[in-house]
Amino acid sequence: MTVASAVPFTFRRSSDLYTSGGGYESTTETAQGLVRLERGRLVIQWRLAVRTEATKGASYETREQIEPVREIVIPLDRVAGAFVTEGWWTKIAGPRLVITAADLLAFEEIAGQQGLRLKHPSKLVLRLKRADRLIAEEFAAELALSLARLPEGGPAGTIAAGSE
Repeated sequence: MTVASAVPFTFRRSSDLYTSGGGYESTTETAQGLVRLERGRLVIQWRLAVRTEATKGASYETREQIEPVREIVIPLDRVAGAFVTEGWWTKIAGPRLVITAADLLAFEEIAGQQGLRLKHPSKLVLRLKRADRLIAEEFAAELALSLARLPEGGPAGTIAAGSE
């Protein structure tokens, strides 16, 4: 299989912390990434930018850190499917691409503390720009077609030997 649709995504989370001595620290992590199908596997790449703003008394400090690009490759037999969110909330918040794993270990590298720390280890929910909705729907359809072409025991079954 040649390279199919490549879907750009954004993943953002923030946290606020009141420090001892009356200080305040706000941290925002933003991941800009790309997900694509390539030769029977799912490839996810992202770069994480971390911005921390801290105040203590009258002082204010901003720190920014950009991490190198990370990539994980997931065999398709560990993926159950994908869809693009619909409904009235999508019109307000924007579309999301939801990729579901068939094996909890599939997203471990992305779900754990060293990755994007997902809310659920079997669902990768990626924020999309409205303009990228159609390419995400095309990606979900291509993924469904690729999963249907897997040999017996594919996404819902056990992982075939040597499928790495």
